[in-house]
Amino acid sequence: MSQPADRSPGFEELARQYAHLIRAVVGRVAGPAAGSVADDVEQQVLMALWKVTNAGEQIIHHPASYIYRVAVRETVRLLRDEHRRKEVAAAAWEMEDTGVPDMDRIVEGRELGRLIAKTLQELTGDRRRAVQAHLAGFSVREIMEMFDWPYNKARNLIARGMADLRRGLRTRGIDG
Repeated sequence: MSQPADRSPGFEELARQYAHLIRAVVGRVAGPAAGSVADDVEQQVLMALWKVTNAGEQIIHHPASYIYRVAVRETVRLLRDEHRRKEVAAAAWEMEDTGVPDMDRIVEGRELGRLIAKTLQELTGDRRRAVQAHLAGFSVREIMEMFDWPYNKARNLIARGMADLRRGLRTRGIDG
């Protein structure tokens, strides 16, 4: 029995049909780290799929493409989060036995923060707001909703604003 043209397959059918695709994407994107993030990525992809299929507002015309994009995005996000956790743990190990962080690092961090804030002030209004929200950890979708912008506008403001920020920091001697 085929689906009517105006109705996409249900959540269960899509989850069953594309489960292998999610795992394959995680393996390809995460490489050796796939084992540590595969279950979490699968859960995030399935939650996104469930939200879209149960909302009834959006028809997924190309489910393989949609699931692939969500799996890549979630894999990258989880790997980035895992990398940040490792950096925090490494920074904790770099503290002296007294439990006091290296004062040079504190001063360097404050100086970098001051330069970033100064460079951010040079960005135009919407780009500045988008970059500040991005640096605060908000996703494109959250920024889009926060400022009532279309998705493409939010994504482009972040990308262009971050490029402007990097360029401005390079002119101040900060590279990387």
